[in-house]
Amino acid sequence: MNPEAVDWAAIPGPEWYRPEAVPEAFTALRRDMAEGGGIRSVIGNDHAGTLYPAAVAGTDVLLEIIAERPGSPRQIALCVLLDWWGCFQPEPGFETFIDPEGETVDVIAAIVERVGRAAGTLQVIAERDSNARDLIRELLGAQRQGWTI
Repeated sequence: MNPEAVDWAAIPGPEWYRPEAVPEAFTALRRDMAEGGGIRSVIGNDHAGTLYPAAVAGTDVLLEIIAERPGSPRQIALCVLLDWWGCFQPEPGFETFIDPEGETVDVIAAIVERVGRAAGTLQVIAERDSNARDLIRELLGAQRQGWTI
């Protein structure tokens, strides 16, 4: 998913959510010019350990980066997902949201579901990329267990 194709402004968030900064953070990660903190800060509150609804679409972008960008971008994207997993919670008041299609989305359930859908691709990558193998196995193990704290 191209981060430029997402209407980040249409996704609700708290007053400090800056949707205009999201595409730039993902573009920097794709170009191997960023660290995970930038992603965690634009679609969540890294200091408070909370996720904004944009983390759902952000998960799709991270999974695409994992699939298409070996090396540092893949490693960072995996680390962001693992940093979130079970440690971050939705921003209070934004546990669910109405997406642009009018559907109610549970932030955590949607992230878990997206990673589950990507499991086959992630397993193939793990077989081919020894540098990502352990992180992918950890992520898939966490996905099977659910979002436990």
